[in-house]
Amino acid sequence: MRINLWNAILVAVCVMAMTGITQTKAGDLAQEEQISAAPPGPDGPMMGGKGQPELTPAQMDHILAEIKEKNPQEANELTQLRQKDPNAFRIELRNHMREQFMSRMLEQRGTQQGGPAGQQHAMPGLGAPPKAGHDMPGPEFMRERIQERTDEYLKCLKENYPDEATKLEQLKKDNPEQYVRALMISGKKYGRICDAVKDDPNLAKVLKQQMELKDKRAELLKQIRATTDEKQKKTLTTNLEQIVGQQFDLIVKRKQMAYEDLTRKLADLQKEVNQRKAEVEKWNGKDFKSQKVKERVTELVNQPEKFEWDN
Repeated sequence: MRINLWNAILVAVCVMAMTGITQTKAGDLAQEEQISAAPPGPDGPMMGGKGQPELTPAQMDHILAEIKEKNPQEANELTQLRQKDPNAFRIELRNHMREQFMSRMLEQRGTQQGGPAGQQHAMPGLGAPPKAGHDMPGPEFMRERIQERTDEYLKCLKENYPDEATKLEQLKKDNPEQYVRALMISGKKYGRICDAVKDDPNLAKVLKQQMELKDKRAELLKQIRATTDEKQKKTLTTNLEQIVGQQFDLIVKRKQMAYEDLTRKLADLQKEVNQRKAEVEKWNGKDFKSQKVKERVTELVNQPEKFEWDN
């Protein structure tokens, strides 16, 4: 099946977004379960991850307007979240865009055969597809990149979540179309962990613990809502409090990791600042200037004429 250049790039973006091609340092990962008493500040630029564009407040407004046309309730909820917690809002908006990428990829896969020739679509906030003639990676490169990222992700699953890897492998044999969708969902859930396993093992450990606690919390809430026994409900609620307390501890731990990462970056930056300062002071010296000017003049005067044999 042939795939045009923009579709190839779109597929690559989808897979990269799902399998977590994002910065995985603790300071770069958004907090999904933010607990903060600080008042929300103004919207800042939203990073969609490495290789994805920044979204300005104006672009966010544009995306919200498009969401409102299709789903006013969702747009209203996002608007309220934007006012209450800008950080959580950016996370939800980013998730919405990823889902749009996934949906568009599946849609275009289904219309490759019968859709209008050369039909292209612009994604919300990202502008129109590239025009023909622009220098961009070829389809073969994009396919290789997709396969490379998928192989890395599946390898990570086998090492860390073997049941998930087995399920995907079996689905790939039995139903390739469902496999594509399942891979997307799986990548959205485990992608960041897999990137962290490679780049920051300590962060990966925290992310795994957060996922486990989130599953336990969901199960406890399900049991609490289902039971009519007040004694049992009280016991389950106590267990839930312990789980939520552990979640809080992990959020604090991630903030500590982010702080330490930022401190290291600041130290490196200060070291570079000191080096640049020393260099500027050296170059501002009169003797240094005089020496370098004379050396350059001597070099220019004595430079031999070059003969171009190959021209």
